[in-house]
Amino acid sequence: MDVYFINYEPLDEAIRAANGQHSPAEALSVLTAIAEQNKAGYQAAVVRTPEWEHGRTPDAGEEADGDFIKGTAGSPGEVEGEVFVVHSPEDFSSFPDGAILVARTTNPAWTALFYQASGVITESGGALSHGAVTARELGLPAVMAVRDATSRFTSGQRVTVNGSNGTVAPV
Repeated sequence: MDVYFINYEPLDEAIRAANGQHSPAEALSVLTAIAEQNKAGYQAAVVRTPEWEHGRTPDAGEEADGDFIKGTAGSPGEVEGEVFVVHSPEDFSSFPDGAILVARTTNPAWTALFYQASGVITESGGALSHGAVTARELGLPAVMAVRDATSRFTSGQRVTVNGSNGTVAPV
């Protein structure tokens, strides 16, 4: 699978070189080093929380307004409950029935979680995002575009989600 972490140019060069000037072992050594470096960069990027705005460090609490955190209204309604932070599909099987789903974003592969959830909070998206549309279809309150939601909330924390006005309030 490491071939996916090798850029086209070094791979092409190694194949051409292996057909004449260099031994296959030398070419493989070069490609292995490139793959390891690129794979390490990919793995570091996967665990890093992306900046809300590229190149801008967020101000502490800039999205909080008193007793609540402001996002974008995604689906109307209000629910109080425990959140469960989902970082990737590896967390799907641990998602408890009735929890409030907290994620960076959702896509159609995440839809099964909505049937178990009582509400939705995402870091990205708006009224027409996958998460908001799916939440409306299922009658789940949803707040989108809550900055740093996956690091701000911890699984088991109780909150109130108000999808009508786009706020989340810790209980």
